[in-house]
Amino acid sequence: MNETQQLKQRIQELMALWDASKELNSHLEQDKVFDNILQQMMHVIGAEAGTLWIADTDGQNLQAVSAFGAAAEEILDVKVPRGQGVVWKVLETGQAERIEDVTRHADWNERIDQKSGFITSSLLTVPLIVKSQLLGSLQLLNKRDGEFFTEQDLRLAEALAHQSALALHNSQMYDELNRMLISMIRTLATLLDARDPYTAGHSGRVANYALWIAQKIGMAPSECEELYKAALLHDIGKIGIRDELLQKPGRLTKDEFHAIQQHTVIGAGILANMEPQHAMEQAVETAKFHHERLNGSGYPEGLKGDAIPLFARIVGVADTFDAMTTVRPYSKGFTLQESAEELLRCRGELFETELVDAMISILKECDYDLSTYKTERRYRI
Repeated sequence: MNETQQLKQRIQELMALWDASKELNSHLEQDKVFDNILQQMMHVIGAEAGTLWIADTDGQNLQAVSAFGAAAEEILDVKVPRGQGVVWKVLETGQAERIEDVTRHADWNERIDQKSGFITSSLLTVPLIVKSQLLGSLQLLNKRDGEFFTEQDLRLAEALAHQSALALHNSQMYDELNRMLISMIRTLATLLDARDPYTAGHSGRVANYALWIAQKIGMAPSECEELYKAALLHDIGKIGIRDELLQKPGRLTKDEFHAIQQHTVIGAGILANMEPQHAMEQAVETAKFHHERLNGSGYPEGLKGDAIPLFARIVGVADTFDAMTTVRPYSKGFTLQESAEELLRCRGELFETELVDAMISILKECDYDLSTYKTERRYRI
């Protein structure tokens, strides 16, 4: 089996994993799972506020990952060290707890109320446990009618917590699957880039830039993750281009450049022929159309404007920016400032204005040192 066949076999394996990942993702976006669980619990039992606490990877802290009610924003990302407070007590004992007056309870930690400004009077806390795995605790604060939480509320909360714990467990399983998939795609992209010593790391950088641009324009986290995967594979068609062309030290002839251009069609064909096909639609479009340009001057089909898929438009900006900053035998490469100026020159003609502005904003935020740039949201990649 030659190198190309091995890569195609690896892609086939990735496609099956990708399909499973997308199917799960439609139901298991973790942030939505957190919020849905908490909102449903608060609605059914009638609480003024609520917080969902999840154990971190080393099990030493519980972190607030979802909160609703007054001062909810102040609670998010608060951490409670192991062994402290009611949230840890119920998790470690496995027993839910109903507290009528928190001020008289030895395990109540008023630090969080002090931070948020919320005044907690009564409390209902249930553990989230699946197969002896300590996932976290769900806490409801202050019954809406001014009364105390009842034993019936406690039993209902325990029943809902069991279902919630299963949902959280499945969501975490999805996250593990998604991380494995991303790792495999990164490995494949690295192997592809290694065929040309001058493009080492290209696919990874393009994927990062594309992700940052998508985040800047407000794309949903699940879409950002799919874009990132597609961007990693945008140049997969280069496995069908001869090494002597990819590695040619001088400028390409017209015929050679035309041959290189075929990587878009080759890449789309490779991905489109992989099963299951429906899982790869956006990756196929990205591979095929990332060299199209807004004014129709790109290839392979000369598409214009919105006829170019959004993923391809974003990757087109990211790909061009990375190409400009890359040292080649025939080019020393632009500085980041020079590349930014070139993007601005092409803004609205070759590249969508909003996307160029997003990339320029990223560069300015990190003072043209991309190694220091941090995204504002957390992604599972």
